[in-house]
Amino acid sequence: MKPLKLRGVVPAHLSPFREDFSLDADELRRHIRTLADVDGVDAIISNGHAGEVTALSDAEYVQVIEIAKDTVGADYPIISGVVEQTAEKAAWRANVAKAAGADAILLFPPNLFNLGASNTSELPYRFVSTVAEKADIPIVLFQFSVQSRIAYTTDTLVRMVENIPSIVAIKEGTDEMQRYEDNVRALRACKNQVSILCTNNTKLLPSLAIGGDGIISGSGSVISPLLSELFRHVENNDLFSARAVYERMYPLMRVFYADPVIDMHNRMKVALKLLGLQKRAISRDPMILISPEEEERIRQALVEANLL
Repeated sequence: MKPLKLRGVVPAHLSPFREDFSLDADELRRHIRTLADVDGVDAIISNGHAGEVTALSDAEYVQVIEIAKDTVGADYPIISGVVEQTAEKAAWRANVAKAAGADAILLFPPNLFNLGASNTSELPYRFVSTVAEKADIPIVLFQFSVQSRIAYTTDTLVRMVENIPSIVAIKEGTDEMQRYEDNVRALRACKNQVSILCTNNTKLLPSLAIGGDGIISGSGSVISPLLSELFRHVENNDLFSARAVYERMYPLMRVFYADPVIDMHNRMKVALKLLGLQKRAISRDPMILISPEEEERIRQALVEANLL
């Protein structure tokens, strides 16, 4: 297995669609190239929530990875999301991603885990270890928010990291800061050291201040330069400069992640269109178009962030 060390900003790209809802390969290529050219962005997530992975066909799932790898080159890491409900299917999808050129997978927990499976380590451990056993590819483990009810416990995270060598990073989305700090401290004490990548977009500065090796974010599809600047200032212990960047980001975080949160990536598509970085802001069913009133709020947030 090829070693992979993740650090800095890892944006999750969006999936551009045409008016007929077909995947727009040219726009996707342009979008990925723009992200890869940002200083501080050294890897990209394909087929994540931001990329509407569950709305893609199996063929499109492969196509997205192939376009990404062709755009950025063989030595640039592409991490593909794996969203499946059984370990066997997740391992199959991981092998599909690897064959298409992915350098790692972002492994989502099954939806069924929200019925209490994550309260212990047994089911999560068996799920992740089975995928690791059947798919020879580095794993970025997706740690969801506590509110989602599928967040792994601290003990579970430690058990998996210490015993599953395929795990190279944690996408750390814990929304409770004490729990986040507990996770960071426990993971830092592990013999097997993995990258801790913050992903709670409304708490990025406090998360990074506690500790983190970088940021994974769908918002990076729009504001990777700001995320990179934020991370650099925190790394340099320059709190005042970090606060200034965070202040610019704040209005966008408020509009991107407003209720209903399901619309967050639709809103990012609108932002890219307003910035002239995408031709259209179209998402597939079951998503619906952003209202003109909300589009105006997004436009105003871009103005407040000095991006428009």
